[in-house]
Amino acid sequence: MKTIREQIIERVMTQLESIHVDNGYHNIIGSGRVFRHEPMVARFQAPSAVVWELAEQRHRNRFGGTVRTLTIKVEAIVEVLDQEHPVAVSNMLLGDLERVLIIADTSLDELIDDIQDVAAYIDQTPLQRHLSLLNTDASHNAPSDVIQFPQQRAFAIAAIDFEITYTTEWGNPYLK
Repeated sequence: MKTIREQIIERVMTQLESIHVDNGYHNIIGSGRVFRHEPMVARFQAPSAVVWELAEQRHRNRFGGTVRTLTIKVEAIVEVLDQEHPVAVSNMLLGDLERVLIIADTSLDELIDDIQDVAAYIDQTPLQRHLSLLNTDASHNAPSDVIQFPQQRAFAIAAIDFEITYTTEWGNPYLK
């Protein structure tokens, strides 16, 4: 049996995989491209999305249940095509992330009381950008890997924080 929190995260990840132009979105993430608690640059795949569980606040309600407010961050990256402006693509990606979780996902409704976007940002990677990973060689304490973004390609990045409120039985995170 999975906790309500785990079920919520799984549904969020599944819903993010549905971002595709065939479903009315401006970008494509697609199946098998959504990860959990893994920096996008660690496996550099575009398109892709990552779900981060940031924090959860809890309080008891007057009926004896536990009201939980889970904050998650969803980050996504897509390639910018030649005719597109990177900022415009980032803004459309931000819109896709918001729409897919707030409006399009009715399967979350049975588990949650509310979902609200509370913060967002966009970015673009410059061409020929290099990133050092935090992985270190134990003997040298130096970065062991360097990721080089593909030459002459631009990428749009969007991230949005959501607060998801849900209620469980007091002391039992497995039951709503």
